[in-house]
Amino acid sequence: MFGVDIAVSLLEGPELSEHRRTELALARRMALALNVILNGSDLDIRIETAKDLVCEFKKVYPQVEEP
Repeated sequence: MFGVDIAVSLLEGPELSEHRRTELALARRMALALNVILNGSDLDIRIETAKDLVCEFKKVYPQVEEP
């Protein structure tokens, strides 16, 4: 997670749009979620984390539609 924080912090700045800020927050959440999905031992928690990640992604990018 440390590397993601450094990378995202390099992209942050005072003149970012609100959408860009939500994208950067999503990037942090994605890194945390992927850690849980890949390293978690409880399958139910891994599945719920994946579902939550998809919901967060759709909030940031509402134009994404399911087929």
